[in-house]
Amino acid sequence: MSQSRRLSRRRVMEGAGIVAAGTALAACGATPTPVVIEKTVEVEKVVTQVVQQEVTKIVEGTPQVVKETVVVQVTAAGPTPIPVGSASGEFTFWYPNQQYGEWLRDEFNKLGTSVTAKWELGEYDSNTKTMAALAAGNPPPVSYLGRWQTCDLAVRNAIIALDDYIATAQHFKWDNIWTRLQKDSVSWGKKWIIPYTTDTRALIYNKDIMSDAGLDPEAPPKTFDELHDMAVKITKLDSAGRIDRIGFTPTFGNPPGYLIFLSLLWCMNSDMVNESMTKVTITDKGVEAMQYLKNLMHDQGGYDNAVAFTKSLSLAEGLDAFSAGKVGLAMNGQWVLKNYDKYAPNLNYGMIPGPVFPEFNIHCNYDGGGGWFFFKKGGHFPEAWTFVDAIMDKDFQTRFADLVATLPSRSDAGEAWAKLDKRRPVFAETANTVKWIPIFAGIIESLSSLATMYDNILIGGADMKSEIEAAQTKIQALLDKHNSFPVPS
Repeated sequence: MSQSRRLSRRRVMEGAGIVAAGTALAACGATPTPVVIEKTVEVEKVVTQVVQQEVTKIVEGTPQVVKETVVVQVTAAGPTPIPVGSASGEFTFWYPNQQYGEWLRDEFNKLGTSVTAKWELGEYDSNTKTMAALAAGNPPPVSYLGRWQTCDLAVRNAIIALDDYIATAQHFKWDNIWTRLQKDSVSWGKKWIIPYTTDTRALIYNKDIMSDAGLDPEAPPKTFDELHDMAVKITKLDSAGRIDRIGFTPTFGNPPGYLIFLSLLWCMNSDMVNESMTKVTITDKGVEAMQYLKNLMHDQGGYDNAVAFTKSLSLAEGLDAFSAGKVGLAMNGQWVLKNYDKYAPNLNYGMIPGPVFPEFNIHCNYDGGGGWFFFKKGGHFPEAWTFVDAIMDKDFQTRFADLVATLPSRSDAGEAWAKLDKRRPVFAETANTVKWIPIFAGIIESLSSLATMYDNILIGGADMKSEIEAAQTKIQALLDKHNSFPVPS
């Protein structure tokens, strides 16, 4: 951010090329009585402050005190940027996983900077610890959190806008980051977080189950109609009418449960809110999306039956319903592949982009991921920034993402990461087209309204149209509240 520009005595004299001359004159004897001249120097900036200062100049051999009224700009948009060149000593960062947090700590400390990182367990999809720390006035300098928390923390005046620091980063440029993540990191025209990881989804299909159901294991479903038909053929019921194996269910995989509703909206070229983030739009295609889900689940034995099925599963260590052979088709992210390799090495499966509605040709997908939040009351900003700037290095981030099995936030690191495993390109190739929940203050409460709507329709049998309209009304109130907040500084 801009700072007040003060023209010091030495700076003005240097600008006139007279420092040496003034020094020489002082050595030659007494100085004549100065003549006072007043003048105004106009600086081509927005006029917000007037500064008057005295400057000694040499004019035709006679010292004169020139009182200059200098017009300068003072930006009121936020606090003066914190200098980061003085970083040294220890600081603490929060990360929600011990193995990966300690890896970040150790690998950064090996870089040999003047900063020493210490790790503390944080959180990701929750904010209980974060809010408690804010209430106590002792948040961490920096914490890795889910991107959805941006606006909730910004309106609380809790986090630092990072535009100035990003502009001078040493190890990355903003344009290195996937454009999708850039968009999610900006609210009110400011950059609030440094995205670090993301994830996308693919349709994973069990080839052995498809063969057992009489389907071609090399011809997975590419449209939602094909998904419906194949899911019904894969599903098996026991003698009591309970599901023993299911084709496809939102009760397993990711996006989980009600969030598949949003994926279907996106596949119908619709969304939860409009582009300007002023109007909730789930009624536009909401009935069609819920009707598809209701028909799909009804034809596999009912949604409540599917819920009971997934809850009753007893699985061996490291297995999930898909790798255990209980689900034939699933949307899921790249992180599951590590467990499949370790705990189900003989699993015969394939992966393709999610299905589409042919009239829109938008693949089913879902985004996610987290980033680094810097807290105003956390202190140690120079040290925290040095840490995040360093670990945003392409090679460093690629190594971390390979360890964690998640997609890097940098596009060039993402391309390098994808080359490390032949199964990864299907995830990396959609990083800029995938969608995610809109980010505004109150988004978690909004998702709660969606979850209630979803359950009321699929389990409670409530009227679809009225439930969707009720959810839209509740979410609109939250969105209006978000838009009523003053722009955070």
